[in-house]
Amino acid sequence: MGLFGKKKQWDTQKSDANKSRLRELFNGVMEDGDSYDIVYGYGLNIKNSDYIVARKKTYTYTSLIIGYRETDMSIALLQTTPELEGCSEAEIFRKDNIKKAKIATGMYTIYHQGGLMAGYTQFATLAENDEKFLAYVYQPEEYDKFDTFFKKFSGR
Repeated sequence: MGLFGKKKQWDTQKSDANKSRLRELFNGVMEDGDSYDIVYGYGLNIKNSDYIVARKKTYTYTSLIIGYRETDMSIALLQTTPELEGCSEAEIFRKDNIKKAKIATGMYTIYHQGGLMAGYTQFATLAENDEKFLAYVYQPEEYDKFDTFFKKFSGR
């Protein structure tokens, strides 16, 4: 929502071009990429530094292409850049090879199998991303579909 109740006007052509690029990158890495739905998301790393006189908090955003598929209840995460210049290999999570998954404070968290120190992967999606920190993508439908999927994935 914009200033004084006026809605922001989204450049759907630019957004659609970025969505096409996301699909192209995803399909370039994933063998059966078209069988996945995709949504753009991000990871967030917060680092606190305490100094004698001041505190410093640093936020690092990581752009993600999130692929998900209901047939085998799997999620594939690929790191990319806000400019969508390339992407990493996929990290794939299936419901049967994770400890648990949950949604808290708008963040999706997948806990890895293993002992106490196995770790977790945390990420988020937004219906509307501008170019301040992330790629320009307007995706309210994709956002809602992924949220519904993740609730099934987490067993909620």
